[in-house]
Amino acid sequence: MVNWSLYYLSRNLEQISRIEIRQRVLVLGGGGAVGLAAIQLSAAAGCIVTTTCGSQSIQRVLDVGAEQAIDYTTEDIELAIKGQFDAVLDTIGIPETERLGINLLKRGGHYMTLQGEAASLADRYGLAIGLPAATAVLLKKQFQYRYSHGIEYCWTYMRADAEGLDEIRRLAEAGKMKIPVEKTFPITQVREAHEAKEKRLVPGKVVLEVD
Repeated sequence: MVNWSLYYLSRNLEQISRIEIRQRVLVLGGGGAVGLAAIQLSAAAGCIVTTTCGSQSIQRVLDVGAEQAIDYTTEDIELAIKGQFDAVLDTIGIPETERLGINLLKRGGHYMTLQGEAASLADRYGLAIGLPAATAVLLKKQFQYRYSHGIEYCWTYMRADAEGLDEIRRLAEAGKMKIPVEKTFPITQVREAHEAKEKRLVPGKVVLEVD
């Protein structure tokens, strides 16, 4: 069973941000499955991890390796965080979290978002227009933030890499990566599984079981 979002996340954290032991990593939105994976991948690499999440997820993110968990519903994130970060992973991708992540990075740091405009622009205008438009947006932001803040800005993308999958397997087998599964559906109930996620009836990960 492979979660592809976790797969490409592991490759981006390692190869784009070049995270190293004792570097500081901020995960914006650590309470979701991808955020939890990012915390565990960063902790496994020896990083010091801070994350934001809702109150119901505080203990869970601390249990998987975060050293500081900030409840965004009750705390001022910028006041709660001390110092700056080497890498920021934004799993939410709204203008407010982008502004927050950019401003909390050291010069030379890396901001990564899972919510780049490529998919939304392609859906709105089609591939022929949407992808060139998204590329223009990305290049503009990269230039803007490199000039104004001295940081690197990127969107995460899917790519095939057996080494990344093997790393996830190794960490899972060693007990260093655990992704909570909220509900399992038989493969014959694909429609019900999609409806449960779309209607937000199941908060965590849904797994389809193949006989």
